Amino acid sequence: MTHRWDDDQHLLDDLSDALREARHASAIAAYGKGAYAWRTIDDDLLLASLSFDSLLEQVQQRRSGPDDERVLVFTASPLSVELEVRPGQIAGRIIPQGAGEIRVETADGVTFHIEADDAGFFTLPGAVRGLIRLRCDTATARLVTDWVRL
Repeated sequence: MTHRWDDDQHLLDDLSDALREARHASAIAAYGKGAYAWRTIDDDLLLASLSFDSLLEQVQQRRSGPDDERVLVFTASPLSVELEVRPGQIAGRIIPQGAGEIRVETADGVTFHIEADDAGFFTLPGAVRGLIRLRCDTATARLVTDWVRL
């Protein structure tokens, strides 16, 4: 016994007819194209690992105080991000220097955007604390940092 769908061409014809008749066919096609585009989303996104944390260096050398400046460096060739954490202020820099957009993500799901100037400098709100990571988009590259506790 042969069914109409045992033949690939009949199956494709029936599927094509069903999609043409579907009320939201264009939306379904757009969703499908969007889902397909996500297959390579990480191909151009670099993972920047924490390569230096002054807090860890201070632990080895001496006890750190609550008002000590903390320096963090995230590295992913060809792009790096440096953060200086001080009481009430967090400043950063993209290396190599250049403008960029930075998305700050917190562990509790809060996300906000800031801009780095042409020299690569940016400032985070001093109230940012807890577990965060940064996503940086520049003309050079795109990267996401490891999660770090501030």
